[in-house]
Amino acid sequence: MGNLPSHRLDPRMLRVWYVSDAIGIVVVAVLAVVAWLVVRHLGGDVFWVYLVAGIIELVCVGDLLISPRVEMATWRYDVTPTDVDLYRGVFTKKRVLVPLVRVQHVQTKQGPILRANGLATVTISTAGESFEIPGLAEDDANELRDRVAELARFAKEDV
Repeated sequence: MGNLPSHRLDPRMLRVWYVSDAIGIVVVAVLAVVAWLVVRHLGGDVFWVYLVAGIIELVCVGDLLISPRVEMATWRYDVTPTDVDLYRGVFTKKRVLVPLVRVQHVQTKQGPILRANGLATVTISTAGESFEIPGLAEDDANELRDRVAELARFAKEDV
């Protein structure tokens, strides 16, 4: 695959992934309680609710324990004068080169969890797809957004 991109995500992104996964676990638990109440009210066998909810919760907890660290270890990116190089993945490695001449717009965005941790996501859009670089410090994300936009303008002028 050649040389991998050198930039990594901000370490605070690990906390964001943990919080997001924990919220998912709570949502599944609430849905399990609702399902239990409905099945019990209808006179059904609640054993199956326990079984299915338990399996889903175990999968969610396993994901919480493993996925954030794996994502953090594998996410890399670089911006060159000609393209944006994105790399991630463990079992299925994905490397994308986004030619700057194809970039239509670049934006930063934050949800409440990213904002609380001082992070932002940079989204790079082409005519057919959008690509995200999650978990950058706000200042770094704004700087990267501006740099990609400027390089994209230069790339289009050269064509």
